[in-house]
Amino acid sequence: MNKILRNLVFLFIFITFSCSKDDSPSSNSKVIKYELSGTYSGTLIVVYTNSDGVNQIEDNISLPWSKEITLTNPSATTAIVLTAGSEVNGAGQANEVVTGKIFIGSDLKKTATVNTTSIGYASLDIVTLYQ
Repeated sequence: MNKILRNLVFLFIFITFSCSKDDSPSSNSKVIKYELSGTYSGTLIVVYTNSDGVNQIEDNISLPWSKEITLTNPSATTAIVLTAGSEVNGAGQANEVVTGKIFIGSDLKKTATVNTTSIGYASLDIVTLYQ
């Protein structure tokens, strides 16, 4: 009887201290923030890397625009992408500006600025590796 009681106490202690609730994101996860700004007056199709590491598309976007995601389980070779291009019927005016930024955590990882073409189309591509 004493042996059974001792084993039950041991089992209780083992279960109590080995199981813990962990709702926090993985220590490897990072917040990624995308920003688009500028003087562009048209509408854009935007492609960005979502929280699963897969490209996500949003359309009919006007400036300014931003998106914040938490990338789960990234590796050093995970590509972080931000692409913005004029919609077919959404061109702006000539010589307008689109600026894109990618932040990983609070660090600005990459930025780029483009001017629209003479007929008001914009095309911005930014790629960086998660590091």
